[in-house]
Amino acid sequence: MRMRVIRLGIAAVLLGWFNRSPAHGATEAQLCAAAKMKAAGKATQCLLVIDAKAAAGSTIDPVREQRCLDQLGDPTRGAFARAEARGGCIITGDAPGVQGEIDATVSGIDTALPVGTPSACQAAKLMAASKNAKCLLALQAKGATSGFVDPDRIQACRDKMAAAFQKAEARGSCGATGDAASVETTLDALVAAIAAGEPTTATCATAGCPAPAPCDTNAGPCWTPSTSDRFQYQLQAAQTPDGNCAFPTTGAINVGITAVPFSGGAAVGPTVYDVDFLVDPLCAPGGSNDVENTAAVVAVHAAGAHAVCYLDAGTDEPFRPDHALYVSFDQSCGGCLFGKAVRGFNEEHWLDLNDTQGQRTFILGRVAARLARCKAAGFDAVEFDNVDGYSNDTGRPISEATQLLFNTALANLAHANGFTAALKNDLEQVPELLPYFDMAVNEQCQEFQECGALDPFVAAGKAVFQVEYSVAPSGFCPQANAAGRSAAKKTVDLFDTPWTPCR
Repeated sequence: MRMRVIRLGIAAVLLGWFNRSPAHGATEAQLCAAAKMKAAGKATQCLLVIDAKAAAGSTIDPVREQRCLDQLGDPTRGAFARAEARGGCIITGDAPGVQGEIDATVSGIDTALPVGTPSACQAAKLMAASKNAKCLLALQAKGATSGFVDPDRIQACRDKMAAAFQKAEARGSCGATGDAASVETTLDALVAAIAAGEPTTATCATAGCPAPAPCDTNAGPCWTPSTSDRFQYQLQAAQTPDGNCAFPTTGAINVGITAVPFSGGAAVGPTVYDVDFLVDPLCAPGGSNDVENTAAVVAVHAAGAHAVCYLDAGTDEPFRPDHALYVSFDQSCGGCLFGKAVRGFNEEHWLDLNDTQGQRTFILGRVAARLARCKAAGFDAVEFDNVDGYSNDTGRPISEATQLLFNTALANLAHANGFTAALKNDLEQVPELLPYFDMAVNEQCQEFQECGALDPFVAAGKAVFQVEYSVAPSGFCPQANAAGRSAAKKTVDLFDTPWTPCR
């Protein structure tokens, strides 16, 4: 067994599948919110149409009224139930609450536009209000998936209703006039309430994350990197020309590496090394895959630098010594743990981060055991890899909320063991995870034009360590240096060289 040549996070970015999402680029959470908003608009229209017919002299049929509500809230066939069954919803079980808001709104409009006396005017107004409700909520639904609600189209919905009211009043025999504005206000309030109640992005508030735990200085070093530290990412053993271990006494890590930075001047060396918690089998006694990388940490510290412990948290790697425990758990729970094979690594599998059968509890237990080995080796901090499964094709229903629960638990677990924690990629959740993580490690944010998502870390005085593989230093170093990120040019194999720091 040996360390794989290309780490998952790198391969995922290069293959362009690191952020898969449903059709039209919408996430499952966005599609769920859109479906619910659209259903709410149809239900509101349905009820107001019944009232419009009643205003014209028909008898209200309670069965038809219930059918309007069931289209939205039936526990098995309703639009909300179907949306939730597809997965990814930030909020679930909210159909009764939305039905209550719709009922209250319809009742308020009925009060403003009295129903009971046959009136073509009032019937026309109720019909116009029904169309406006559907129109506005349909636009909100589109905005949920696109991220933009066109204000001109919103105004067009309102203008159509106002015009219909004026036309009805011009025909005469209206019980009241000039009530378009008040009805619009009532409908706008309903639309705003429903849109606010159907978030398209999970937050720690909606997910129920634990509170951020401070790093326990009694348990470990709780070292915090400086924003000026220089970062070296070496996850493969440096080799001699004939393929042997180049640095057998330092855990396969080249701690003597120096290079002239892109900014010029004298050659410099790394001040932070991110290395695997186990020695690469190429350099371990007997080719073992189960040797803590104490030698690397000792050498890094002797060079006046700090060592970050690389741990894979979100997938099962077949070359790890505890792989059999993952297999055993998966078998004992009837196949509840393993998801799809990681693209490019057919024997490696994504892990189900839900806790329906104790999966997340098991994974965190394994991470805790690995953290203990990081501590035994003397590492200063920890980097958790593969913590963005929700945005990959894992074959498991990992929602944004589930990912937040997992990632925040990882950070707190690191802090409980006296380690500061680095967030690996997962840029979409930076706003929620910033209070939990002490630094960030990112691959290729310049290449994919997403480095701005890391600005909150820099603004908070937290180090951002950036590596680029395809972009030349001239294409990312000026930007990284200006933004306060510690960046370096590497190759995807993550050997010791090449290494070109930006500063």
